[in-house]
Amino acid sequence: MRELLKYSALVAVVTLFAACDKVPLLAPTGSTVTLSANATNVPTGGTVGLTAFVSESSGTPVQNGTTVRFTTTLGTVTPADALTTNGLAVATFQAGGASGVAEIHAISGGAGGTSGSGATATTNNVVKIMVGVAAVKTVGVTTTPTSVGPNGGTVTVAATVVDPNGSALAGIPVSFSADHGSVNPGVATTDSSGIATTTLSTGVETKVTATAGTVSGTATVTLRSGPAVTLDCAPATGTGSCAAIAASDSSNTATVIFTVAKATGSSVLRDVTLDFGDGTSQGLGTLASGTVKV
Repeated sequence: MRELLKYSALVAVVTLFAACDKVPLLAPTGSTVTLSANATNVPTGGTVGLTAFVSESSGTPVQNGTTVRFTTTLGTVTPADALTTNGLAVATFQAGGASGVAEIHAISGGAGGTSGSGATATTNNVVKIMVGVAAVKTVGVTTTPTSVGPNGGTVTVAATVVDPNGSALAGIPVSFSADHGSVNPGVATTDSSGIATTTLSTGVETKVTATAGTVSGTATVTLRSGPAVTLDCAPATGTGSCAAIAASDSSNTATVIFTVAKATGSSVLRDVTLDFGDGTSQGLGTLASGTVKV
C-alpha cells in the first residue's frame, strides 16, 4: 500500500510538471506593450511587418520567451502568438482581398497598452492599417491634351491616387466614367507612381471622372472651335481699302498688303494657302496664332 502511494505521488508530480511546461510565459502585471508597424497602408493582398515591445514596470524588457498574442479585425497575423527576444515579438500582417481598416492589437498577460491618463492617454498596443482603397485620400485627374478639335478626338486621362500623407498608392483600382463619349478601359490599376490611365474619345465638351473607393476627382475636356480666319486687304502705302486703289496706268497693277489672321480660341490653321485668283498662290504654312502679312 505504501509503495502504491509513493507511485501515485510520483505520477502526480510528473503530471504537474508536464502541465506547467505547457503554460505559456506571459508578461507580469504592470508591464506595457508597445506595438508598431512598418507601414500604415497596404494594397489588398500585401503584407506589413509588426513589432511589439514588452517591458516590465521598471522599463526593462520582459523575460525572453514571453508570449505576445496578435489579433486583427481584418486580414490575418502570422504567427498569432509570438515569443519575445530582448522584449521584442515580431509578426506579419497579411491583408486579404477586402479593402478596409485593420485594427491590430498586441496583448500579453497583465501588460497594459495605455500610457498617460485622461485627455493625454495614449493607446500603445494598437495600430491601424488601411487596406486597399481605404487608404485613398485624394484622386487628381489630368488630361493630355486638354481639348479636342471640332471634329472630336481622343485624349489620355491620368488619375493620380495618394494617401493622407500625400504618398502615391500603387495597386489601387480606379473606375473611369464620362458624361459624353466613351472611356477605354473603364477600370485601370495604379502603377508604382500611383497613376492609372485611360483614353477618352469624345466630340463635345466632356467631364471625365475617376473614382477610387469613395473618393473621386474630375477634369473637363473642352471643344475647340473650327478654324476661323479673317482676310484684310489694304494699300501698301497710305490708308484705305483695296476697293479704292487705282491701278497704275503704265503697268495696270497696284501693290497691296493682305493680312491673314486666326481668330482667338479657334483651331490651328495648317497648310494655309492664299489664292490670288489669277492662277497664282502663296503658301503660308501653319498659322497657330496671330497674323501673317503678305
